[in-house]
Amino acid sequence: MIPVKAASPYPELKVEGRNIHYAAILTGDLASATGEMTAIYQYLYQHWTLQEQFEEIAQTIVRISEVEMHHLNMLGSLIDMLGGNPKCEAIHGYKRFFWQGSMVNYSRELPVLLKSNIYLEQSAVREYLEQADYIEDPYVSAVLARMAEDEEIHYAAYQDFLAEYIKSTQ
Repeated sequence: MIPVKAASPYPELKVEGRNIHYAAILTGDLASATGEMTAIYQYLYQHWTLQEQFEEIAQTIVRISEVEMHHLNMLGSLIDMLGGNPKCEAIHGYKRFFWQGSMVNYSRELPVLLKSNIYLEQSAVREYLEQADYIEDPYVSAVLARMAEDEEIHYAAYQDFLAEYIKSTQ
């Protein structure tokens, strides 16, 4: 069975103190077009639509969605602990964007959807590591760095599936 999360445990969810700025940063991870809400729904959709033709891929994708749900839960808890409001809304500067289903890639073509997933995972790794470096709360930074480890595993799984698909069609 393909691993879908890193072996190391998640750090304890806690914060040094309230910080609305840090909470606002994390809202993008929660509810933006490249955030966990998008990944979860996109992966569930893919699981539903790929089950018959690509069972192994569909099963791996649904397991990845479960890890993303755990990330969503941790992010919501951290946002709340930091004094923010963990609703499905991303805050960028003075603008607020609510999560919506149009953020999901609904492609049913395997190479297209795998490339979309690869992009989501690359974005997550980059964002989590950048945020872990920027945020000076060591507890929040540790959670973000640990979540990035999972996203790297997801990225590699999708890369492998795409490579296998390309090889099988040549």
